[in-house]
Order: sequence, then structure tokens, then C-alpha cells
Amino acid sequence: MRYIANSEEMALIDKYTIEEIGIPQMVLMERAAIGVFDFIKSRFQNDIKTLIVVEGGNNGADGLALARLMSGKGYDTEVYYVNDISKVSEGFSKQYAIAKNLGVKFVDEIVNYGYDLIVDAMFGVGLSRAIMGKHAETINIINEIKAYKLAVDISSGIDASTGFVLGTAFHADTTVTFGLSKLGHMMSIGNEYSGQIEIVDIGFPQKAVEFICPKLYTYDNTDVDRLLPFRKSDSHKGSYGKIGIVGGCKNMAGAALFAAESAYRMGCGLVRICTPSDNREIMQTKLPEAMLTTYESNDISSVKNAIKTMTSWCDVIALGPGLGREEPAGFIVERILRDFEKTIVIDADALNILSENMEWLKYTKAKIIITPHLMEMSRLTGHKTSDIKGNKFDEARKFAAQHNIVVVLKDARTIVSNGEEQAYINSTGNNGMATGGSGDVLTGIIASLVGQGMNIFEAAKLGVYMHGLTGQEASISMGRYSVIAGDIVRSITRVLENMD
Repeated sequence: MRYIANSEEMALIDKYTIEEIGIPQMVLMERAAIGVFDFIKSRFQNDIKTLIVVEGGNNGADGLALARLMSGKGYDTEVYYVNDISKVSEGFSKQYAIAKNLGVKFVDEIVNYGYDLIVDAMFGVGLSRAIMGKHAETINIINEIKAYKLAVDISSGIDASTGFVLGTAFHADTTVTFGLSKLGHMMSIGNEYSGQIEIVDIGFPQKAVEFICPKLYTYDNTDVDRLLPFRKSDSHKGSYGKIGIVGGCKNMAGAALFAAESAYRMGCGLVRICTPSDNREIMQTKLPEAMLTTYESNDISSVKNAIKTMTSWCDVIALGPGLGREEPAGFIVERILRDFEKTIVIDADALNILSENMEWLKYTKAKIIITPHLMEMSRLTGHKTSDIKGNKFDEARKFAAQHNIVVVLKDARTIVSNGEEQAYINSTGNNGMATGGSGDVLTGIIASLVGQGMNIFEAAKLGVYMHGLTGQEASISMGRYSVIAGDIVRSITRVLENMD
């Protein structure tokens, strides 16, 4: 598990490290500069020409320390000091004096050619207002230079808490950040402007991080090894869960199929699909491994019998993929919420039906996971999608707490919350996954993990992480433009093989 810090949290960790632990600020700066220099040495020979752009805060101080280190090792390094703020930090003043004493080269203007590497050390994670005037002009100039772009800690102009651009922003190929990833690296346009993220340990003690305890965290592959359900030698198909997929209206069988196959590929033992009889042939042809319970859409007795079969047989029900919104869809959603007492993963059309009947959540006895995208969350909450996108953590947390459920709020960076103060933010996946059916795959993966014995919060988090990994794997095989949902399903196998 890796913490992801916002601007305020990172400032508090820094302050606690200096004032309570007693590690001097100059030590942290030196280690920050060494960390950036180590990255540069791993990427470039010392025959490159480098421009380091600084301003008078602590981010600029890191840049000056870097310039000193590079100059001392023979790198052709120049510093452009913007010098357009009224008050400089104490750390900057000290680093500036050291750089001057050692003859670090400063330039009075930026020439738009001749550099191999541009390092942005103007503003750090504390920036909270729009960049304007000379600073904006400087960023626009260095963005135009044809050179490798490196940001120190975070690209100047990116809000460290939201990822939004504050007026204008440095467009980095790589960001070398200190201690923890910042939320702004992952969210909104900040992800694009940050480029590749390299995290450098500069000495923030674990005690300081745990004392501040950032509200968001993410997983890496070591967490998968720890969390993935164990498969015993002495087991059978019933050992790994019976998953029900309720969905697929006429001419919409694909969504239920993607969810069903994903559940199987993720490791569950049995899958039963509940769908209109119109879909029988395609379901049995495309996924003969799945059991089938069908109903006649215009026969309420047939629908009731199908629901009874599902609620009496399943350990988990994935409700909604391709279900449609015409009757009997509303009846099915209400009846399953009323009658099923285990776990329900609610997605797609079932979410839209639920948004018009929120009282149904009050009387269900089931454990509930919902997987809305931003528009579906807007329907559920009545809030604007723009407001939700700008405040995903609080939106997910409040809704989860209000209804005592787990919320998987899907976006480029998905948030998973159970209503408590900390939540999960996903770090896997890419834009190749922006394709129809991708969400149905996620629903099947989460349902499968619950069926294999995971609690609903852990299953939702791991499911989102694994879903992103499969999307990355599919993009490697097919290219981001060409990924379709079936490619993501098929990639589950390869991802799990790599975990062995």
C-alpha cells in the first residue's frame, strides 16, 4: 500500500519531519537534489547542456542544490532565476548563497535552443493560485524548447491536490517527486503534465507519514500477492463461489457475457446468468461454461421464478449489465434487493433504476457494492458531474457512509470508499480502457473476488486494481486505440500468470 498525499498533507509531513523529528530542512533539500541528480545520471551522460529554472521558494532551493551538484560533476548547467516574488524562503537564500560561492552559472534570459534538458524547479506542491505574468511567460517559453523536460516534485502550475492547471503549467516528460506521490500527479490533466513519475526517498520517516495519515492510498503488485485469494489443493468448484449475473435484455447480451466470463477468468467456481429467453442461444454459444436461468419478459410468473432461482443459489449477484430499463427490469432490481441477503454488485442499468428509487437501499439486507461512472453518480446523488469530478473522494465517502455501502466511483482515477476517512485511489489502467463493456468486465471481476471469500471493500479495491492491470496488458497486445472489452477479459489470464 502506498499513500497518496494532497498539498496540505505533504506540507504537514514535511513540517513534522523538520520540527518534531528534528531532521534539518537543508538535509531534506540535499537528499532531494541527490535524488533528482541520480535520475539524470541514469538517463544522460555528462555531455548534455541543462537549464534549471528556479523561483525563490523551497522548490527553487532544491533546483539550486541540483545545479550545484551537476556543475560540480562537470555537467554544463545554467540556472535561470525568475526572481519575481517579493519574499524568498530561508532555504532558497542559503542555497543561493552556496551556489554563488561555488560559481554556479546563472543566466539573465532563456535562449530557445541549445538545451538537452530543462528542469522545472519554480513552484512546488504548495502552489494554490493561478500562475500569471513573468512566471507564465517563463513556463510558456520552456515548454516550447525542444529538450527533455524534468519537473522537480511536481510540474509548476499543477495543483497538487486536484491535478488542475493553475493558469498554465510545465509539461514534463518525467517528474521526480519526494517521499510520496501527490494526488495532483494522478488526477485530471495533472497526470498528463507529470509524465512518468519517479518517487525518491529523501528521508521522511514512516512515523511522520503515519502521524499525518493521508486520506488516500493505492496498491502495487506486492499488495496483489498479499490479497489475491489463495487456491487450496484440496478444493472444488464450490470452493470459489457461485456468481450470479443478472442482466442482458433483448439485443444487449454482450454486457452480461463480459461480466460472466470475467468472473470465471478471475477465478470463481461457478457462474449462472439470468437473462431473457431471447438471449439463450447466444449465451450458450459464447459461454457454454455458464449455467443459464431464463425468463419470459412479458410473463411476471416466469420472472419471479427466475429471481427465486438466483437468490436461492448465488453467493454473489452482479446486477445490471445490459439489463435495460424497460420492464421487467425495475421489478427485478427491487425484488433482488428485497430478497437477496448476501452481496450484490450493482452496475449499469440497475444503477439508473436505483437512482429513481433510492428508498430500496433502506430495506435491503444485502451487502452492497455500487460501481457508477460520473454520470451515474450524478443521477444517484443529484449533483453535477463537474462537481463530482472535482471532489470525487468526498462524494464517494459521503454516499458510502450515508447508505452503508461500498462505492466504486469510476473515472480515469477510480475512487473506492466504504465511508471511512481513508479511501483507495487506483493507479492502474490507461485510456485504452475507454471502450464499451469495460465496466462490465470490472463488475465480473469484483463479484468473482467476493465469491472467493474477500470482504466487499477489499474485493472492490483489488478488483479495480486488477481491472486496470488487465487494461494495461490488453493495450500492450492490441495498442490503446484498438482495445475492446473482450481483449480486457482475455488479458485477465496473462495478468494472473504474471502473479504466479
